[in-house]
Amino acid sequence: MYCMSVLTDRDQDGHDYAKYISDYCMEKGIVPLIEIYQNQEVFFKQIQRRVPSMVFLSLPGVGGLNAAEHLRSLYPRCGIIWCSDLDFSLHAFRLRVEYFFMKPVEHEKIQEGLKAWLERIGKV
Repeated sequence: MYCMSVLTDRDQDGHDYAKYISDYCMEKGIVPLIEIYQNQEVFFKQIQRRVPSMVFLSLPGVGGLNAAEHLRSLYPRCGIIWCSDLDFSLHAFRLRVEYFFMKPVEHEKIQEGLKAWLERIGKV
């Protein structure tokens, strides 16, 4: 089982993103455990106990950049799909993020990110 996390600033968005992720994974025969967070401090505290295989990160502005950098420094092998309202594509490349895109969040973009992550771990 894969533990996946969604870190976003809006509760309803988190549930929507988790559903997109779950639906895609189920199509691929993967049963994920998905945890949703709206608070970075709580997120980073909780992942010390259970390191996620993949994180879908959707935080506005520099908050998203800080979270991506911190996550990568703590867990270099964790997959990251990052969505932002600002163009951090060069930072995403530097951080070896599996997939970066700018808002608006679209179902297809999440699927592309999941496909890239699954290819990296050899599940496609």
